[in-house]
Amino acid sequence: MHSETARKSKQPILFFGALTFFAVATFFSLYEGSQLDDISWEWPHSAVFTNWLSGEVTSAYDILTIDYLVYAAKFEPLFPLIMFISGMILFLQLSFWIFRRKKIALSVVLLLGAIALLVLATASMASPTAGLALFSMIFFGTGILLAIFSIFWLIKARKLPA
Repeated sequence: MHSETARKSKQPILFFGALTFFAVATFFSLYEGSQLDDISWEWPHSAVFTNWLSGEVTSAYDILTIDYLVYAAKFEPLFPLIMFISGMILFLQLSFWIFRRKKIALSVVLLLGAIALLVLATASMASPTAGLALFSMIFFGTGILLAIFSIFWLIKARKLPA
């Protein structure tokens, strides 16, 4: 009984700790990525979302905030990496809380997350920058682990009586 109470008291601490790390890392990532405003020759390569949604970037005011994260991931990957790790912790913890009693639904959500990570790994694989190459490897490794874990949970859930 004591271990159950200790486990339940650690969950909110882990959640709010990950949320705090995510918020701080996001702030620093956006700060580092805001260098993109001053490097106009990098706009066609790093302002990916702005180019997709608005067309060509003509001034720094056109750049969307999410493009700062792309730039930071390419050239200053430390804080975006902390964002990814804390975001994965938040995703996993929320998934386990929401689908606590629905193991098959949990397995499907985790498998969809794995597929999304593998797609991101494939999309960022061709990048010439070290930061996105690092992210590609991390996305690929995390996606494979998440896929194995979700398939394990799915097999385990299917063997349990309903």
